[in-house]
Amino acid sequence: MTGVYYVIGPEDRNFVITYHAEDSTRIEYLKSQWRRFRCYDPALAQTYEILSRPTNPNLEVTVDRYLPAGAPAGPYRVEVFVPAKHATSKRVIFTITHHINYSTAAAQEEYSYVMVDMSELSDVWHPLGEFYLDPALGREIGKVRQYDLSLEEPPAEAAYGPVRWLPLFPLPGTRIRFDAPVGTPEEREAPFPTGRVMFGKFPIWVGKWYDANPFLSWYTYGYHTGADLNLPGNSEADRGKEVYSIGDGTVTFAGRAGSWGNLVVIAHPEAKVTLPDGTQRRQPIFSRYGHLDKRVLVRLGQRVKRGQPIGYIGLAANALTGSHLHFDICYTNLLAKRPAHWPNLDVIRALHWYSARRESRAYINAQLRIRQEVVDNYLDPFTFLKENH
Repeated sequence: MTGVYYVIGPEDRNFVITYHAEDSTRIEYLKSQWRRFRCYDPALAQTYEILSRPTNPNLEVTVDRYLPAGAPAGPYRVEVFVPAKHATSKRVIFTITHHINYSTAAAQEEYSYVMVDMSELSDVWHPLGEFYLDPALGREIGKVRQYDLSLEEPPAEAAYGPVRWLPLFPLPGTRIRFDAPVGTPEEREAPFPTGRVMFGKFPIWVGKWYDANPFLSWYTYGYHTGADLNLPGNSEADRGKEVYSIGDGTVTFAGRAGSWGNLVVIAHPEAKVTLPDGTQRRQPIFSRYGHLDKRVLVRLGQRVKRGQPIGYIGLAANALTGSHLHFDICYTNLLAKRPAHWPNLDVIRALHWYSARRESRAYINAQLRIRQEVVDNYLDPFTFLKENH
């Protein structure tokens, strides 16, 4: 993505290994401990070359990744890619340099410490924090240093993967925009939302497309993770209508997915997100398009543009009627690992079965846990498009 700065692998000049040992024999031994392997990033459909090595009770190796030249001053989110293999350490230490103090005799770096449990991560970009960085202050600004130091016994493996710096501010000449996944080109270009409703209660998105099952509605399958987009008329009014990518991104899943029928998931490298606590930030998101017919127009790893056709509205698996597009937005990496994810259906079925006990504490708590699972991973797609269109 334009404006995102990467240090991808060990061959990059901004990837610097330093050995903190005086004995040449010891240094050669430390060099021999490196493992080099390749790993696929499902979010960006790229393969990286990654290094790993055992942790060490004595600090003997550090790896620096420097913010590439040309980055403007501003707030950034710094992230490291953690692979699924050769990353078992629970205590990997990083520092991120965000200021240099020149008021003393020798310039001093000011940095923040971050500890990452790599054992809990699997082929994902993991945030190290958000910092205001001004590269004009010196090359050390934005530097991500990773240490081999850890008191784990026996030693674990730590991976030294790519690092990226994502600007959290608009860059000159760039505009990130997302459109509705349905409608004519004119309707998708028009202001969003319309502010109108269909049948007295269902919000209209674009043209005559309305959401028959808004975000967090409680229904047969639990709390809804997104929107069910329909056209007025009979239940088949929208069957075969074209579905479009809401923004630029990379396809992370395309094909059959259980009861979904055909499903497409697209990773978008940056969007404005309003978290459940009201905090706003810019970060990657995933868009999901469910119940497509067999004419899926994209494939795994394909890069797509905003407004590009990706398929046609169909039915859920084994359904005979009820065509519609299920559309949702995930702000975690859940859909990268589980594209067909749905909150616990066994619990939901049990709740419906025991609906007579819906006033009981156990019923209410189980319902709240399902709702929390949705809120912890999904955004209201109506609000998301309103903020990003």
